[in-house]
Amino acid sequence: LMNKLFINKSYSELVVRGQILIKTFPKIMPFYNFLGLSYKAIGKEAVAAKVFENAIFHDPNEISVITNLAGIYIDLNKLKESEELLNRALKIDDKDLYALNNYAKLKRSQGNVKEAIKYFKLVHEIDYTFDDVLIRIASAYASINDFEEAKKYFEIAVYKTPSKIGADYSYSQMIDYSKNKKHQDYMLKKINDKNLDKIIKGPLYFAIAKSYSDQKNYEKAYEYFKLGNNDMNIRVKDKILQREIKDVKKLKVLFSNFNFDYNFKNINLYQKNIIFVVGLPRSGTTLTHQIISSHPEIRGVGESNVLHAYFIQNLLEENFKDKIFKNKKLNEKYLSELSFKLGNDYEFFSKDRVIVDKSPYNFFWIGFIKILFPNSKIIHMNRDIKDVALSIYNNLFGTVKMDWTYSQENIIRYIKIYKEIMSFWKEKIPNYIYDLKYEDLVSNQEEVSKKIIKFCDLKWDEKCLKFYDSATPVHTVSLHQSRKPIYKSSVNLNSKYTKYQEFFKKLENL
Repeated sequence: LMNKLFINKSYSELVVRGQILIKTFPKIMPFYNFLGLSYKAIGKEAVAAKVFENAIFHDPNEISVITNLAGIYIDLNKLKESEELLNRALKIDDKDLYALNNYAKLKRSQGNVKEAIKYFKLVHEIDYTFDDVLIRIASAYASINDFEEAKKYFEIAVYKTPSKIGADYSYSQMIDYSKNKKHQDYMLKKINDKNLDKIIKGPLYFAIAKSYSDQKNYEKAYEYFKLGNNDMNIRVKDKILQREIKDVKKLKVLFSNFNFDYNFKNINLYQKNIIFVVGLPRSGTTLTHQIISSHPEIRGVGESNVLHAYFIQNLLEENFKDKIFKNKKLNEKYLSELSFKLGNDYEFFSKDRVIVDKSPYNFFWIGFIKILFPNSKIIHMNRDIKDVALSIYNNLFGTVKMDWTYSQENIIRYIKIYKEIMSFWKEKIPNYIYDLKYEDLVSNQEEVSKKIIKFCDLKWDEKCLKFYDSATPVHTVSLHQSRKPIYKSSVNLNSKYTKYQEFFKKLENL
């Protein structure tokens, strides 16, 4: 029954049943796995971690719970702890697929992509159908510019495992369908395959839409983008974005009377420069990240989970405000400890070079960045809101945290949340955030790039103009675009999609 509920994604029922079963049978490990993975599926990674930690207390050598806890630790940015657990799991069984797969994911999170590929290939040798491993190998190769190997593995996944339609979507991002229709024809045939009726077809719809977009058949592209979003949105929970709304309310209460002119020089804080590129998804954060990361003094970490993993766990706790303010005064000891904790987490990526982080959630944490990292820089990407919204709606993000992207109404709600908190930060901390217009960067690459590098307190380097040659690993929906020279076709793209006019009008009124 538990397995059937898990397959059907009945996570709320699993949580209730799992808690009861664990109390009754505390030494049966599968119950912990079902409960922990259900909490993870609904975005409660910290609670999931406690479930698995409890399981390990009862059975320290059960490889399934060790591996599952290690996977949760990756999500929570506890990379060192994750590695210790996975090393323990692999000593128990060095051919365990889940342990090998999570070890590969860990290496990718650490930026060690070649090592990740090595372990993904070990999984592939044992079972090539396991957990989209062919797609993971291909994506890893693509992230380090090895597009020939990436295409090879995507093609194997597409034609050897036809039910893994995520491969079709990933492969579609690497093909120019105006020149090659083979894969498009294959997808159009596959979409009617009755053997696929029981799986989510959204990724396949998105891939077909992309193929028509390449061919400038925007009517057909619109049709399939709509099918893809509708198919994905059917599974989205009703209370989506409630967490983000609560975060904004809590942040505004926390910082409404806060004086950012406080003399922080009296507090021992992490002093190294960290560069944060913030903005809505698809606003140009990846492009800017790659330009900066091409500088020899920079280590680009892509979308790190350092800040989000910490604040998402702590912000909504009742006593969080008391940690920051002790007896109505700033708790300097706590802020100092937190500053070095998070700073050291960034040093895990590099101790010598300046870190640049483009996590899409960091615009929520700008107030904390200002306090905890006094030498930090924040670059805020601005792009025509219609182009941003269109690009969000026309792309598949593939994570539960981005489920709001499959509905035009939810996209509008998210943009409102984003605008509200950004306006708040700009009012509270004027002249702190560097506003960068995407259209300016695209139209005048060299001049604007030099301004960006200057703002980051770096000397100009010509490598920043050839960012697309950079070996900096990228793990984002914008991956393939980030490996191309700057192109201007993304500007005013909304004019091509006339059927979205009602959507665009709502955005203009925000």
